[in-house]
Amino acid sequence: MAVPKGFRTNINVNLGKIGVDKRQEILDGISNKGTFLPRGVSEEDMDISFKDFVVKDLGITIDGVKVPVLFLTIQRWSEFSQTWNFADKFKDIQLPFITIVRRPDIQQGQNQAGLWNIPGNRTYTYMKVPTWDGARKGVDLYQIPQPTSVDITYEVRMFTNKMRDLNKVNGKIQRLFQSRQFYINPNGHPMPIHLENIGDESNIDDFENRRFYVQLFEMKLLGYLLDEDDFKVVPTINRTLVVTEVEDDVLNPTVKYSPVIENNEITATFEFSAGSVDEFIFTQQFNATFTSLLNVTNIYRITIGVNHSVVFDGLVITSPIVMNTNDIITIRIYKDLNDTSYFQLKGTIQL
Repeated sequence: MAVPKGFRTNINVNLGKIGVDKRQEILDGISNKGTFLPRGVSEEDMDISFKDFVVKDLGITIDGVKVPVLFLTIQRWSEFSQTWNFADKFKDIQLPFITIVRRPDIQQGQNQAGLWNIPGNRTYTYMKVPTWDGARKGVDLYQIPQPTSVDITYEVRMFTNKMRDLNKVNGKIQRLFQSRQFYINPNGHPMPIHLENIGDESNIDDFENRRFYVQLFEMKLLGYLLDEDDFKVVPTINRTLVVTEVEDDVLNPTVKYSPVIENNEITATFEFSAGSVDEFIFTQQFNATFTSLLNVTNIYRITIGVNHSVVFDGLVITSPIVMNTNDIITIRIYKDLNDTSYFQLKGTIQL
């Protein structure tokens, strides 16, 4: 079945992302080059991106031939505008064609809504990246400076001798800028273009010369400069991983307490085996007063506590140590862990 003339078959029914999803798409576009830092932006990058915009978004095809786009400087435009129509038939540029001229007077930008940068050339954290060198975990801060806003003005001219070709370009421009601005992405950075003015430079009054239409579209790119040399990577937190090997052998808490009583005299022997704990707690079963410390072996300090109060500290008893029935006694020794240690307390008991 034949498709009616003018029937559209290439209508785009896919809705673009909006809101949070759109902002995330922009961020992904900035940092999609395999690095954690964005790419820098220079005037040349913006020129290339603007030319691509004109070629792809404003370009038209006439009789199956793509209309050529020429990027010229102010000087080359002056020479070109005076000599192009005097070239011979082999060098003459055939109409239609589009030219782009960038004004050299780059102005302070409005990309930041008229706000000024904070003075001092400060850098700001763009991303925190975890690091690991096999032994230490840390975080690197990727920092970039504030971009420098610039306004760049481009003059786009359409040269043609047919009004319908001019209408095609004009219609495209009106649709692209019906929302005030159109975004391009130099090195992945979204920047708006504003349509400032539409003018006419047509040469149709002089009947002796070649007659043609020239329509001027003045556009302003609200861009910014970002120098990669100003980017910084600052190492911050480093955390050392400490690995401790623990043996399966548990300390043997063997402590022997042997009181020997003869005729109201008592000799209490305390023996701490090699590898044992160095503290022994017990409940006193009778009233006793100790006046001597004997046979101290492999011990360089002894503390004795009665009901959680230290009553002796050292190796020589100078005042009697009194222990009553049901007192909580704490014996603590300071020794070499791998040696057997012991000592004796000698005194009297009250039956």
